[in-house]
Amino acid sequence: MKVNTTKAKILRGEMVVGLALDSADPIMVEYAALAGLDFVRIDLEHGPATLSDLEHLARAAEAADLTPTARLAVNRPEIVTQVLNRGMTGLTFPHISTAEDAAAAVRSAKFAPEGDRAITTPGGRGMHARWALGVPADDAYAFANRETIVTCLIEDPIGVENVEKIAAVPGVDLITFGAGDMSATTGHIGDFNHSDVRALILDGIRRARAAGKPVGISVGNRSMERAAAFIDAGVTVVQLLPAPLIVDGVARMLDELAIRR
Repeated sequence: MKVNTTKAKILRGEMVVGLALDSADPIMVEYAALAGLDFVRIDLEHGPATLSDLEHLARAAEAADLTPTARLAVNRPEIVTQVLNRGMTGLTFPHISTAEDAAAAVRSAKFAPEGDRAITTPGGRGMHARWALGVPADDAYAFANRETIVTCLIEDPIGVENVEKIAAVPGVDLITFGAGDMSATTGHIGDFNHSDVRALILDGIRRARAAGKPVGISVGNRSMERAAAFIDAGVTVVQLLPAPLIVDGVARMLDELAIRR
């Protein structure tokens, strides 16, 4: 585990950009590095990556000086521990609707006294865990707590209503908003750009920023205009979605070249 330069930039209020991966292929991590991005986020909620895959993805990220993070499917402490042990230095917890949800996320991600993450012994004196590689044994647990990013993903109107309480939970580093599930929970399933969805996310962004918490958002090609509005509202963490970037980007290129399919 390395010093988390992405977390430091986020907490300083600087803009950071990453690639949200639904692929388990380390070459995608290398593409992110070639693009000059700050981090990758491996999607364990919707994507195919296994725990074994995470170790290879973490190695690729570390070799390229990217921050390896993961989006969980659910907050189950035994899974959180395994994901962190394999080298992820940031976690996105989905479906956060209350301060209690956020506090549970922090507890799962942090060692005592900040949380109850299960102990593995650093320094080769016990069970192997990648997170401890290169970390001083006498400061390992405090180091992990300092450097791990805890992100709360809000995906429903209840979460937006509680955003200030979520932001106030100690240990929460970043708040993000999910347009996909927000469209479903507001009755506009699949319409990520619906005015109700957009207004709700903008409201959440402004309220989280007013509460002093950094905010992130995920975007593809077709949501660039929406992303610009979100950045104007205070977003400083942008997660690029590779599938729409590739699909929409290729379609636009073919149109510009007047290539008929």
